[in-house]
Parts: sequence; structure tokens; C-alpha cells
Amino acid sequence: MFMLLVMGHELWHFIAAKKSWVKVLEFGIWIPPKVVTLWTDKSWTEYTLNLIPLGWFVRMKGEDPQHEEDFKAKDSFIKATLKNKIIILLAGVGANFVIAWLLFTLVFTLWTKPISIVPENAVSENIESYLMPTKSFLYKEWYITENMKTSLEHSPVIVAEVVSGGIADTMKIQSWDILNQINGSWVNAWTLERTLKNNIWNALDISYTRKGKSYTKHGTCDATSCVLGIAFSYSGISQSNIGSEIKFPFGKAMLASLKEIKWEAQLTFSSLGNILSSMFSFNKTKIDWAVSKLSGPVGAVKMFQNIFEDIWFKGILAFAGMISLALAIFNVLPIPALDGGRLLWVLIQWIGKLKPETYFNIEGYINLVFFIALMGLWVFIIFKDLVRFWWVHIPFLS
Repeated sequence: MFMLLVMGHELWHFIAAKKSWVKVLEFGIWIPPKVVTLWTDKSWTEYTLNLIPLGWFVRMKGEDPQHEEDFKAKDSFIKATLKNKIIILLAGVGANFVIAWLLFTLVFTLWTKPISIVPENAVSENIESYLMPTKSFLYKEWYITENMKTSLEHSPVIVAEVVSGGIADTMKIQSWDILNQINGSWVNAWTLERTLKNNIWNALDISYTRKGKSYTKHGTCDATSCVLGIAFSYSGISQSNIGSEIKFPFGKAMLASLKEIKWEAQLTFSSLGNILSSMFSFNKTKIDWAVSKLSGPVGAVKMFQNIFEDIWFKGILAFAGMISLALAIFNVLPIPALDGGRLLWVLIQWIGKLKPETYFNIEGYINLVFFIALMGLWVFIIFKDLVRFWWVHIPFLS
């Protein structure tokens, strides 16, 4: 599924380049080194199979200043107008947004049910997403009935797992502990997240019960990591037993899909902001927390497995839309080696009137460094997810 979504992304780069009269030298399946050339079309574009199975790519004429003849040719990327460069670079991002919109529209027409529930203390404002809702929005939209809410209000917070580096971990809270009060307020499965959100930047006094004995621990809750770092089980809410499904007429489904993209994008940028601020805080606990929040292909497979077991086909379509939207958001970020980073360099070259040779040499080296860094982060996250989700023993990470 991921490879198909990436193919759609690169295919639109390919089409935009062709329509902008920029010669495409290579349309690659996977990442070099090249294994074999599968086909060469009438415009001398090579379609190649490469060794590293991490995606697809489009290589355009004039992207390498060392090939002086190609670099100065009229059908090279560097000779394209600013408008055409922007269209080519943003075509893939646009394709992923459109794919997400179409998939969400299909899902909302056939069936609408949450994929995952977002902790209320993890967002700065109400997120009205149908696929990634908070419990409050579920209740507002009648996914949660009064009976289910009553069940939640009587469901204690029994700790199932403690995440390393989180608030609960620093307080030495353990599995099977029962959380009772936070700053004197009694908490349950319904009120826990809201209580934490109301205590951002405050000192925390958490009372809990362990084997019949009561304890109270002290800590702090700041805006970037006001998450206890626990998993807990409660009755009343899960993907399989949330209340009735909602179906929209086609026109309303199209509009609801646009709103879904808006809310999920807002949730993504909010989460990215919290993670990045924690990673660059030089605080080991916050960095550990940020790394624990990152997930890659292994984590996606785990979530896919849960969806497949719980809500199957229509849930998978919704998940595909979410992945497509994530690809669009990730690629539009102004990070070198990504589409947003390349667009930023095009604008810098145009505004600063840099010589093409200078511009491409500088961009090439920066892109290479960031590409290696991103691949390194990718591999690290894969290993972390193997430890987290499948308990694979990996030295220094387990």
C-alpha cells in the first residue's frame, strides 16, 4: 500500500515534468544502485529497477551540473520557468492530498468509524476528526452513548504498561497500579486525559493504589510532554464496540473529507511541533519521550494489523488515506532532500539570482547530507519499532 502511494506521488512528478517540457531521464522503482533497465520509451526515458526497496524516484535532465551539456539544454529542469518548477516539485504532494481526499470521501460514503482515539491532553484544541477523534468528539457525534459514558465513568485507570522516560516512569508507577487522584481530583477512564490537560505547567500529585496500599508521587507536567506515558485498558471504547456507524451522502462526504484533511493536518503539525521541541531541548527525558513517539514502517504494519483484525476493508481504506496525507505533509516540509526543501532552494536561487552551477552544487551537497540523515533516522526508527511492538532483542536498543 505504501509503495503504491509513493508511486502515485512520483508518477505526478513524472507527468508534471513531461507536461512542462522537461526531459525525464529515469523513472526508478526503488532506490539505486540500479539493477536493470526494464524499458526505454520513445522520449528516451529509462524505466529502471533498483536495489534498495524504499520507494520510487524521478530523475530529470539538468539536475547534475557535472553533465554540462544536459545542464544547459532547453529541456532541462534548471531552464524551466519558475512556475513550471513549482508545479513539478509540488505535483507529488498534490497527488497525495487528492488521493487522501478521494479515499476519505469513499470511506465516509460507505461507512465512518474511528481508526484511533487521540488523548485529549495531547492536543491544544478540540480536534473534530472522524477517523482520529478525541473522546469528547466521539460523545458529541453520538458514537458514545450515555450508557457507554456511564461505563467509562465507573471504569478505573488500571495501568497496563509504562513507557520509558514518561512522567509515570519517573514516578516509578508500575503495571497493575490503579490511579486514583491527580492534584486532589478523582480520575477515571473518562476524565484522566482532561484532568491532565487542565494541569499543564502545574506540579502533579498523583495518588495510586498498589496491592491494596495507597501511595502519592510528585512530578511536573509541561506543555510539550504532559503525557503520563501509560497504556491502560478500560471498557466502553474500542474500534469494535464504538456506537453506530455514520454514513454521509456523497456531496457531504466530499466536504467532510476536506474537513478531515484539515483536522488531521492540524493534529500532525501539533504533534510534530511537540516532538521537535522535545528533541532539541537537550533534556534526556524529553528526547526519549520524543523518540518514543516516532514510528515508521514497522509501527504502521502493527497499526494496519490491528485495523485489519478489528474493522477490516473499510478501515484499511481510511488508513491508506491517512498514510497518503502523512506523505503529503512530510514531503511539503522545508527540509532538504524533500519536495518542500527543493522548492525552498528554487525560490532562494530565483530571489538571490544565483548562478545555476552554484545553486545546484550547494543544494546537491546539502540534499546528500540530509538524505543520509533521513535514511539513518528511518533505519533507527525501524529497529526501535521492532523492539517496541514485537519485542525483538536488539543490542543497545532493547
